[in-house]
Amino acid sequence: MTQIQYLLFDLDDTLYTNASGLFAEVKARIDEWLIATLAVSPTTAKGWRDEYYQKYGTTMAGLLRHHPEVDIDDYLDYVHEFDVTPYLQPNPQLAEILAQFPQPKVIFTNAIAAWAERILARLEIRSHFSDLIGVREVNYLGKPRPAAYEQTLARRGVPGSACILLDDQPRNLKAAAEFDMRTVLVRSGGKVEPGIDFAVSSIMQIQEPLRILTNAG
Repeated sequence: MTQIQYLLFDLDDTLYTNASGLFAEVKARIDEWLIATLAVSPTTAKGWRDEYYQKYGTTMAGLLRHHPEVDIDDYLDYVHEFDVTPYLQPNPQLAEILAQFPQPKVIFTNAIAAWAERILARLEIRSHFSDLIGVREVNYLGKPRPAAYEQTLARRGVPGSACILLDDQPRNLKAAAEFDMRTVLVRSGGKVEPGIDFAVSSIMQIQEPLRILTNAG
């Protein structure tokens, strides 16, 4: 088995949870942008947001497919440019957990890198991450699209078998497993199944799976 060289972390609902209230703000801003840009009703905006997320993994992916005329960078900037500090607090316990593992750690998110910067800074864990791979860094082809994984691995110069992905979405992990990545589901009520090696309820429970996987080689 290839030695693990990188730990890849999803960001939203993985390193922090939906309980923060942050997602409600993001969803509201998505709807605002759809209403203003595409001149649709609030009901239509919410319906598209939900439909595109379920079908394609992100609202952005649905917009690229069904509304290629829109300025996708304007969309990404609008939905992510607000102050996150009221929603999150520093997490020194998570910093301690991350420090236990010497492998370089990389954010692999369907959001933008600037958003990841603000989240990590607020959690006070930015120093633990050597690279931030957002959707722009993979040519707007987010998880679970295979091209997102191909470009992430090419950026690091390693095979999938050299990486562990931690994510809250089973479909993203199953896609990663197709590249021989090891996988950890971080999700309340999640379970081990084909393509998912370990499942934990919280990011605060990742030590044991990571110890097992990083020592497996």
